[in-house]
Amino acid sequence: MSERVAGLGLSVQEVSDALDVRLRAFPGDPPGAVDLSEDGVDHNVLKHNPAVLAGAQAGEAPTFVNPNLDVVYSEAWVAVDEATPAILEVPEIPAGTYYTAQIVDEWAEITANINERTFPQQSHGTFALCLAGSSSDLPHGALRIDLPSGKAKLLARVQIGDDLDTAVALQHGFRLRSAGTPRIEPTVAIETFTNSEPPGAAMFERPQLDQALAAPDRTGHSAEFAASLEQIADFVAADPANARVIDELVRTRIFPGFMHALLNLNEVGNGWHSTGNRTGFGTDYRFRAIANFGGIWWNSATEVIYYPLQVDQTGATPTGDHAYSIRFARGESPGEHVAGYWSITLYSHPDVRLVPNPDGKYSISYRTDLTPDADGGFTVHIASQLPAGVPHANWLPSTGPGKPWILVMRLYLPKPDVLDGSWSPPAMTTVH
Repeated sequence: MSERVAGLGLSVQEVSDALDVRLRAFPGDPPGAVDLSEDGVDHNVLKHNPAVLAGAQAGEAPTFVNPNLDVVYSEAWVAVDEATPAILEVPEIPAGTYYTAQIVDEWAEITANINERTFPQQSHGTFALCLAGSSSDLPHGALRIDLPSGKAKLLARVQIGDDLDTAVALQHGFRLRSAGTPRIEPTVAIETFTNSEPPGAAMFERPQLDQALAAPDRTGHSAEFAASLEQIADFVAADPANARVIDELVRTRIFPGFMHALLNLNEVGNGWHSTGNRTGFGTDYRFRAIANFGGIWWNSATEVIYYPLQVDQTGATPTGDHAYSIRFARGESPGEHVAGYWSITLYSHPDVRLVPNPDGKYSISYRTDLTPDADGGFTVHIASQLPAGVPHANWLPSTGPGKPWILVMRLYLPKPDVLDGSWSPPAMTTVH
């Protein structure tokens, strides 16, 4: 993509790079524009989301991107200033139950994970979320955590396990409040986008662009690409025809290239890829864009690694036209490779949403009462309808005919062979 864009003075690749740097963790940014438009949602107010339940009586599948079925989670937009911290209360969680209070900055870069692994000196209790460099008064016993800018996203997760009621009670033990009335920069609404209708020229319109780039960027690339971003913004503003050029370029060239990169992350074998052993984005602005686009609120590899699978054993994209199977031999269950727990969830592609089905069944996990194979392993069967002779528990419903789908395996507290990429799940085989 080295050719130049007529009238712009930049190559297609330079526009693609600039869009990767510009792409944020949520549609309708700056931070919180979509979330905060919801009734009852405000800064420093923790929203306890209901569990995504399974089963025919569980109701309709949620429509948001990449829902996590393994945890109950709570979320909030945190706002602080030089004189006003936010106060987070983390309950004591029983040993053996996974939890974390993840805090990310305005670029979705991980600022902290509060749990017994990362904060052994204080894994629960009172935490003061403070603007870096401020000297606010803190409650007695509060542990200070610095935020790089005045806004951050908080996501508290608690493992559901075998007792949903207990998990929900623990979830509601997380509390958030402001220590005062912080100064909050207003959001600027922009045109929203979806995974199948990517953002184009709207990403470069002012004043949205200026506010989106205002927060400190730890990759360092917003400064590096500032001139290119300004150049594209001027080009888009000069003529509606120029905006259409950028829109067409994104649709026909940049977005397909972006999706290719998304589908070809770190390959670990048998068609599986991995988000890799990353504790942050570092200087990889392309991975940041991919993570924010395909798996919003991505977390550190020390907490969880995500294994997407988007091809069968021949390299073909799976669709609802065929049935597939994945056989895990005895001793090769994903559970052998984690210190926590695991799940495999099916999503539509490319919008990464749960696929509605009459059974309300969206994943197979350590909680599923699987029927074992003769050797003590197990086989996951994936098809639009329950295949003949297949145990219902081992069946994962897929899309309808002609509609592609993907799998995402979540591996919580991965062991070294997952972290270093030396382990791969088995291939998915098309059943003829």
